[in-house]
Amino acid sequence: MTALADHAMEWMKSMQAGSREERVDLLFAYLNTHGQSSYDPSVTQLEHALQTARLAHQESHQPHMVVASLLHDIGHLMIDEHDERGDFLDQDCAHEAVAARALSVFFPAKVVAPVQRHVSAKRLLCSLDETYYAGLSDASKRSFAVQGGELSRSEAMRLLELEGMNDAMALRRWDDRAKVHGVEVPELDAYRQVVLDHLL
Repeated sequence: MTALADHAMEWMKSMQAGSREERVDLLFAYLNTHGQSSYDPSVTQLEHALQTARLAHQESHQPHMVVASLLHDIGHLMIDEHDERGDFLDQDCAHEAVAARALSVFFPAKVVAPVQRHVSAKRLLCSLDETYYAGLSDASKRSFAVQGGELSRSEAMRLLELEGMNDAMALRRWDDRAKVHGVEVPELDAYRQVVLDHLL
């Protein structure tokens, strides 16, 4: 697994020592500080997270999915992976595994599983639905290849049986749509209570 940035290790230490309320403050401060890097040419990483969370709130009405959607790409921040460096498309640094490992200390499995599986969900959707692949951006198609490409039928069937995969596929579809420049969304603090409710 890709090594964590120094700031991620410091953040994790602070999170482990904090109360539940302090953990929300630390988490949101981390997202605000390190989410200002570019996700793609249209949005920052924080904007992408907020757009994904808004879609989850509007379309799922499941609080755990809102939290998972807000935090699904925090692994990119933890390994300093962002568009300015071009590293999203050069190699697979397993940002979803980085995120899942960190979040599992603080959140239940129903939040962590969709985060952990949202990359696999992309591969699954691409393998089962040609129209889904056709609708991806060029950058998403390139990262799909880097992340392993199309699955065999047996691989796809195994993934479908994994815990949290249906949630991960829903998250993936919101993820794909959450790249709109200039769209107005609720600010991060709007999610304080739902995140607090899901902290262990």
